[in-house]
Amino acid sequence: MRIVEVGRRIALVVVATAALSGCGPGERAWRSLASNVPEGMMMAGAMVGGAPLLVGGQAKVGAAWRLVGGQLKGEAVPAGPLLTWASQAADGSTLVVGTPGWAVWRGADGSWSPETLPAAGELWGCLAWSRDEAFAVGGDALQDGTYAPVLLWRHGGAWSRASLPVLSRQGARLFKVDGHTPIDVVAVGEQGLALRWGGAAWTEEATGTGTTLTTVRALADGRYVAVGGQASGVVLLREAGGGWRTLREAPTDLSGVDGWDGAVWVAGLDGWIEQDRLDGGAPVTVKPSPTRDTLHWVLRLPSGDGLAGGGNLEQWPGTMHGTLLEWAR
Repeated sequence: MRIVEVGRRIALVVVATAALSGCGPGERAWRSLASNVPEGMMMAGAMVGGAPLLVGGQAKVGAAWRLVGGQLKGEAVPAGPLLTWASQAADGSTLVVGTPGWAVWRGADGSWSPETLPAAGELWGCLAWSRDEAFAVGGDALQDGTYAPVLLWRHGGAWSRASLPVLSRQGARLFKVDGHTPIDVVAVGEQGLALRWGGAAWTEEATGTGTTLTTVRALADGRYVAVGGQASGVVLLREAGGGWRTLREAPTDLSGVDGWDGAVWVAGLDGWIEQDRLDGGAPVTVKPSPTRDTLHWVLRLPSGDGLAGGGNLEQWPGTMHGTLLEWAR
């Protein structure tokens, strides 16, 4: 185990002026909370035990932090590669996956323990309902340079590879998975691939796009929102009864999204961050953005505030740094 000491080595940058055009006194705005975090890229954030847990690191060295009182506090994590996503279960434990394919659990008491997984080349997303009901997604590299989708299922005390249907899109890895219930789960990936679990089998769904879908989030009203892109970005909405439609096309790749009371904040390359209304109203963009780094995720906090994080992922597998923004008054 190793302890990531970050408290005195990062600079917390509080921006006094509003980052969101048109914000008045006392209104929320996106501001830089931490930049150039030396332990590496911040790949994901999840609410864990009342405080955000952030995970990431370098290509071969995973790292994790808690954000407490505006300060990043390093976590003791098992030695291993980059941590890519985190999902808290109902029992307070948190599943964290990394790439090359591995997984660790963080217990409600703060202890970390590695998991034994079926062989998997990459893991980029996960969803945990409990210690014995969880999913992890990624891809296996093929000889032609493409990937086969990987979908792992923890059930009955062990992990196994889920049985997938014959897909219309070949050579597409999965990137993220989220759900409303254990029998209403959606996974997304390359070439616009979307799979849904209804409790008995995985089925492929038509999304209307062939572009990469990087992240999917379950919204409070039973719908899902997914974002992605290649050269330009896309925001898709899945209705509660099924059926995908394009909500928004953006000028750059998108990789992070979360919901806010009838709207979503989406984020992506070069610090791009905007608010999109679910009723199709005009987007609100942050001008200028507090960062030029890639923003890989967005997380709504229980207070209504939010976080967005990432770093210079384009340096992979070279040395990366982390970036963290906050949406607050």
